[in-house]
Amino acid sequence: MFGVLAAVLSAQSSSAATMKPQPQFIDRVTETGTQNLSFGRGSAMVDLDGDGLLDIITGNAKGLNLILRQNPDHTFTQVNQAWGFGTEEDLTWGTIVADFDNDGDPDILFVNGNAGGFPDIDPCRLYRNDLSTSGIFTDVTAASGDLAIPSSNFGGTTLDYDNDGDLDVFLSSKNDENPCRLLRNDGNLTFTDVGTQAGITHLSVFRHCSTGDFDNDGWMDIAVGSLSNASRLYRNNQDGTFTDVAASLGVDSPRYNFGMILEDFNNDGWQDIYMPKWQLNPEVPSPLFLNNGDGTFTDVTVGSGMTGQTDMGHNTGDIDLDGFPDIFIGTGHPNVKDFDVIKLVRPTPSGGLMSLDVGESAGFHALGKTRSHGAAFGDINRDGYNDVYVNNGGPAFVPSSWQENSLFISDGNANNWIQVEPIGVISNKSAVGVRMMALTGDDVKVFRLNTVGRGFCNTDSPIAHFGLGPANRIKDFFMRWPSGIEQTYLDLPTLEAHKIYETGFTWSGTPAVGATINLEAFGVPSGTVTLFHSDVAGVTRDRAQGGTVRMGGTITFETPFALGADGKVSTTFTIPNDPNLSGKTLYLQAKVEDSSGVHPLTLTHNVELVIP
Repeated sequence: MFGVLAAVLSAQSSSAATMKPQPQFIDRVTETGTQNLSFGRGSAMVDLDGDGLLDIITGNAKGLNLILRQNPDHTFTQVNQAWGFGTEEDLTWGTIVADFDNDGDPDILFVNGNAGGFPDIDPCRLYRNDLSTSGIFTDVTAASGDLAIPSSNFGGTTLDYDNDGDLDVFLSSKNDENPCRLLRNDGNLTFTDVGTQAGITHLSVFRHCSTGDFDNDGWMDIAVGSLSNASRLYRNNQDGTFTDVAASLGVDSPRYNFGMILEDFNNDGWQDIYMPKWQLNPEVPSPLFLNNGDGTFTDVTVGSGMTGQTDMGHNTGDIDLDGFPDIFIGTGHPNVKDFDVIKLVRPTPSGGLMSLDVGESAGFHALGKTRSHGAAFGDINRDGYNDVYVNNGGPAFVPSSWQENSLFISDGNANNWIQVEPIGVISNKSAVGVRMMALTGDDVKVFRLNTVGRGFCNTDSPIAHFGLGPANRIKDFFMRWPSGIEQTYLDLPTLEAHKIYETGFTWSGTPAVGATINLEAFGVPSGTVTLFHSDVAGVTRDRAQGGTVRMGGTITFETPFALGADGKVSTTFTIPNDPNLSGKTLYLQAKVEDSSGVHPLTLTHNVELVIP
């Protein structure tokens, strides 16, 4: 369903492209206790201890990476020692926070490596989240296989490239003698480097990277920027290998690239490309490429209002809640500070993109000129608006480049919103790769693809943020998981945050009158599943049930059964012993309810059992 929808989406209306009033952002770093004087690098904004509040992690190049736990009053406390972190001062480039062992809590991967000015190479560090058992994070780097091998890493991201249900790691190499690395997750927090056999063999002075699904085939692709020559867009071949298609699609934009982000800027269901260019004497603006949805891209940089500067830190997120992602550009140089650039990005009525720099007017220049690197997005104070944590600072071999960071809190605006935290059950628990679309009451579509590790190797809040502009209703909310499972919700309430579990069932066996088939059902932990079926085709939008009933005629409901504490259960379904079913199709669907009432009622996809 999702691929078909994306292929036939109409252009957004010109009224939806109108610039909306922007919020003001106020630096609350001092009041919240999140100040840190450091050589700032990629950061994270994730709830580490499951208390419902986003915590902050600050990456630091040759300094101490800080773990800041949020308190109920929205102040923060450093918990490095309390939570078992060491005192290592690694050359950290970025922070990836995701559930690498699929046990229900986020682990931490610090992407370490080397750079000019440093003779040594620091290995990455992987910390397993054991807060629920021993109260600390455990350094499991030594047992992590090839992940523990020191390498010339610069950037990093995570994806489930083989759709086996656990998260793999991609590390970009800054040394043109070594290719980037693709580390397959073998389970139990061990990784094997499969980059060469996967086709990740190019040499370059690479910088940062990101993941996405630019061709909407349900398999995650990889984008990586090059400082020295061509950037790479690795298309997932669905067989464990990748093909670089950047040059053939005209998006390789050689030289000066400090990263490459896949983002749907115009909300047409296809991911576009932003490439930050780091230039001492800006020669060209940082480019934007629009995905045409037919396997090609159009360069819309000229005329879009994009500019050239020393792009170094970078990320994207909707700062004004109009539904369209914006661009945060952190500037940086070892010896020169500059003002950060924040581009509001909108589609134009003619089908292009336009951008407007609101860095000063929105309050992001509070510290003056900076050397800005890490920037993580999320709703820190749970008021419905995206806030931005910015990690500033230059290289450690220039001691005077130490700088204080910022926590920019949005004062909001009149636009509406909805937040969704997706949780995988048979897909990876962090739900990396899930595609989501909110269809508003005025038929505007807002798309999000869940990723971890983007921009200057940041981790944004795992709670997806949908700005809705003036719309105050969600007619339909669609989700397609990496497993292929699809979910649809009707009238999902706005101005609320929803936690949604991957929900559905798979089956095996041979359908026949009176035969029993095997089912694997999944959804919210300890939820209740009720199967129902009919031999009549039909589609009914049942708002009382929160979804679409995909059958008609007389519907028979089976006896409910419970999911386990892990959200899964194996069971059976016996096809009615009715000779009238012979030669027909039996339509089978389920509804899954959370006994606590916290999570929304979910109607699953349906299956069609052809009865001989």
